[in-house]
Amino acid sequence: MTFWALLILILLLAALVAYLGDKVAKWAGKRHYRLFGLRPRQTATLVAVLTGVGIALFSYLGFLLVFREAREVILEAQAIRAERDQLRREQQVLLEAKAAMEAEASRALAELNALREERRTLAQALEQAGVVRSRLEEEAKALASQVKALEREKETLTKERAALEAERQALAEALEKRNQELAQKAKEVRVLEKRLAALQEAARRAEAERARLTEEKGRLQEDVLKALARLEETQRQRQALFQEVEALKASLAKAREELRQTEERVRNLLVQAEVLQGERGQLSQSLVRLSQGLYLGEVRLGAEEGREALERVAERRALSQGFRGVELLDAPQGPGLAVLEGAGYREGRLLVRVRFYPERKAFAAGEVLAARTFRLSTQARNQEVLEGLGEAVRQRLLQVGYAPEYATFPSPEELARGLSLLQGRRGVVRVGVVAAKELWTTERPLLSFQLLGGPPGPEVPVPTRQIP
Repeated sequence: MTFWALLILILLLAALVAYLGDKVAKWAGKRHYRLFGLRPRQTATLVAVLTGVGIALFSYLGFLLVFREAREVILEAQAIRAERDQLRREQQVLLEAKAAMEAEASRALAELNALREERRTLAQALEQAGVVRSRLEEEAKALASQVKALEREKETLTKERAALEAERQALAEALEKRNQELAQKAKEVRVLEKRLAALQEAARRAEAERARLTEEKGRLQEDVLKALARLEETQRQRQALFQEVEALKASLAKAREELRQTEERVRNLLVQAEVLQGERGQLSQSLVRLSQGLYLGEVRLGAEEGREALERVAERRALSQGFRGVELLDAPQGPGLAVLEGAGYREGRLLVRVRFYPERKAFAAGEVLAARTFRLSTQARNQEVLEGLGEAVRQRLLQVGYAPEYATFPSPEELARGLSLLQGRRGVVRVGVVAAKELWTTERPLLSFQLLGGPPGPEVPVPTRQIP
């Protein structure tokens, strides 16, 4: 449904509510009904109000039943926001994985160059160097393909960032345009005020001229009494003066009408200025709501780092979002992980709240964070079990001090790898989530699904032997 169609529907509904409410109120008033001890007029008013409420309620329910898209948007708004937050978290995970793989590729290329130098200096080990060279070239090809895939992902993320930047720029331009229109309206009001003052001055001069003419008329009458000989000439002058007075009266009435119209226009302009001021306030409130919960990323603090490092990073990221600066509400001291997020907007500066997670070792390499024994079934059932394991792992990561942005296991790739482990197997299996390396609260945890040994059963202790 388009905007205009919805507007027309709302106007028709309002007209229907007003008409039926009036009819029902008249009907109840004529019959002198009394509800809850009220007088007939109050009872009629109550019946009209209840009728309007009922019509509005049934209209809203009918709107939800007829327009499926509106119903889905209203009922699934929370799910849509949750999906958006999940996509943002997955984007951050992909960026971190990309950085890790780029570092791994750089390290592999450095190792390849070192091995080539060793081959030139150690000619006597030609056969062994040839084997090493072929193996490293295969690894380099694999890493090159991974780097290309990461570059494609980088281009996609760059396009998304450009789209978000364009949207932010459009909002800033709209706000600037509103401010310019408000300034133009203020200039027009000042011009009209000057014109009103000029008209008032003209009216004052017209009144003075009228008084002068009245005095002149009195003097002419005295001259008529003193000099009858010039009666005819005096009468002509008097007639001319009367016509001039009438013209002045008409001019004065016209000036008063113009003054009234000018005052009306000034009042309308003042009303428009108040409306524009209200719109400006609404835009400011919208900007405050947008700044609430704005994610600015994480900062890993060293042992001696604190407010200065946080202000430097927050200032750079806030400027990239279009704010004039930042103001930190709190500043913890490292070592640890600080998560920066918006907490409001004040005089063009973004208020930043800091969530701090101290640095400490959470799990050792190879430690099992969660495990479950179950009987293999359909792929959907197996995926549900793996997602349950992931939820248990997330809760445990949050308990030991991980940031919610880091407790995001399993990713779609890890879930696919876990399901691939279960393909081709039957019966009862025991699946665990194992730490691939030492896990620290300031780093993203590197976890994976693995098949564990040991007899099946919910009461069996978690084994450490991995099934090949």
